[in-house]
Order: sequence, then C-alpha cells, then structure tokens
Amino acid sequence: MTGKLKIKEIAVLTGLSPSTVSRVLAGKSNVSPQAKEKVFYHARHMDILRDIPASRLLINSLLICAPAEAFTPHGDHYYYEVIQGVVSAVSHYDTHVKKCSLDINEADTSLFMRSISQSDVDGVIIIGIDDESLYRIAAESNKPIVTINARDKKMRLDCVSPDHYSIGYSAANYLLEKGHRPVLLFTDLRRETMIQRLDGFKRACLDHHLVFDESEHLLVTKGYGETEARANFKKYLQSRTKAELPSAIFCGSAAIARAVLSELKNQHLQVPEDISLMSCAYSHEMDEIKQLGLSAACQPCRELGSEAVYVLQSRLMREVSPRFNLLLQGSIQPGDSVADVNWRRRELYQTHSIP
Repeated sequence: MTGKLKIKEIAVLTGLSPSTVSRVLAGKSNVSPQAKEKVFYHARHMDILRDIPASRLLINSLLICAPAEAFTPHGDHYYYEVIQGVVSAVSHYDTHVKKCSLDINEADTSLFMRSISQSDVDGVIIIGIDDESLYRIAAESNKPIVTINARDKKMRLDCVSPDHYSIGYSAANYLLEKGHRPVLLFTDLRRETMIQRLDGFKRACLDHHLVFDESEHLLVTKGYGETEARANFKKYLQSRTKAELPSAIFCGSAAIARAVLSELKNQHLQVPEDISLMSCAYSHEMDEIKQLGLSAACQPCRELGSEAVYVLQSRLMREVSPRFNLLLQGSIQPGDSVADVNWRRRELYQTHSIP
C-alpha cells in the first residue's frame, strides 16, 4: 500500500480529511490533540509509523518535569545542561516545551497529574525525580514518558541514565591498575544513582582481590557543597597519620575534588606525589577539570536529553514494545593528578638472587 493510499484509508477510518492526516504524520502542530490521537491509533495498527523518517518528530508539545533548580544555570547545573540537551534535540522541529517543577523525593502529585493531563501534551520527560507514587501516575497516564537519571523499580517506564555502575567500576579500576592501595571513595550517597556508582567501585576492588571496608575506604558527605566536603575531609585528615592516608582518592564530584585539593594543600600534601586524586565530572565541567590538572571519570550530560527525545519518538511509533533502560557510557580522561605507583608494589615483592 502506497503512502497516499494509507493516508486516504486512515482518513476514512478517522473521519478526518486527508490533509489533516498528512499534517499529523508530518509532525505539524496545527492539529487538535483529538485528531492526533485518532491518527496515531490507526497508524500504529496499520504498522506505518515505523516507516516515518527519523527527520520527523511526532511530538508537538513536550513536558519536562524536574527539580526547580534544574531550570536555571545558577541552580543544579548538571540537570540544567541535561535540559539544554532536550531543548537542542527538539529545536529543529515544530515542538513547544513546557516545564513543571517538582521536589526530588516528595513530588506534588496533584500538580504532576494536572500537567500531564493537558490535552496538548504529547510526551513527558521526568528528570532526577525519585518518587514511586509519581512513577505510578506516569505509568497509568497512557502517554509516552521517559525518565532521566532515575529508575522505576517496577519496570513501567523507559529510562535514560549514565551507566553509574560502570563509571564507578572504571574509575576504581583505573586507580587500581596504576598500583594504588588503598583507595578512598569520597562521595555523596543521597541518590540511588550514587549508590550504583559505589557498587561499581566495590566490584572493581573485588576483581583486584581487595576487600572494600566502608569504615576505611568510604567517606560520605551530605550534599554537593564544597564547604561541607572540605570540613568533612579536614576532619578525616586530622583523625589519621600520614602513613594511614590512602594512596589515591576518587571524588564523587568536581566540588568535592576542589575541597580535597584545597585541604591537601593546607596540610602540605602534594598531588600526586603524596596522594593521587581523581574526580567524577560532567562534560560541561571538563575545562575546569583540565585547568586543575585532574584525571576524571567523565559522565554524559546533554547526551541524556537528546537520547530521551529519541526514546519518546520510538515509544510513539512502537507503543507495545518492552520498556528498557538505556545506559550511556562515560569515559576516563587522564590528567596529571594520578601517579603510576606500580613500581612501589614491585619493590614489595622484589626477589633477591642467590649468589
């Protein structure tokens, strides 16, 4: 069946004009939500949405739900950059972006319901919200919804996230392969994503036949602030002699890394001569990380937003396909802050020849 015949058949089935059907399938916004729903229903059953080129975006009104701080560059810069990735991905199409501010753990579900129930909302992206009741409402909304950097444990929603487990594993593995023993993880554990990174870090230690003792190898700070991280690290240094300090430290954020660098300098400890240092960082922080000379495990950021848009498009075309988690890999960016100390380990096991 040719494209024109399909349009005519859908027009007959829906009672709409062929021009209206054509506008819907072309991704135009000058059609009613009711007309779009009718066209998409029959187009899916006729299996023709798969034939629509990727250059067409079938979303005319996109709702972004995120913490209030995510909508300003002076708040949560990471999620702000993710949102810019979404905006950039839809900028070439006839798509209007709406915003809804929600709390991370105790979202206003009534506000969320009112927002997604708007008849012109074609798709929803939820960023950084950990609220199971909100996920339930989203799953029952009968609209394509994708979460970013969050996980629906009951497997009802598509998700796009950095592969936090692999990023934690790769960072620890990088330090351990450089010969560092022991290694300290200094991080915040307020969100599930950070616990996943911790689990990856632990697995790398296990693969190197090392015991990860949380009382010795994990230092936790609450929040992302540099001031609090510095106070926690200062207390940590004061409780240990120089001989008891770790060989390397992996910091869970650039702010934590700055705090550690500052306090090490105050204690007259040099990087990497006395302690090696590595940071987790986002793509928009890499210029600062390079200026500091730090090695880093770089997490994807704007890419999360663009991939979420493509997942929404796929969900519109394949409504009954299985839900999935799309995990984006990070990368290790070597700097001058991690020394290769394998020679020290070789000295420990040096054998003496028999005269």
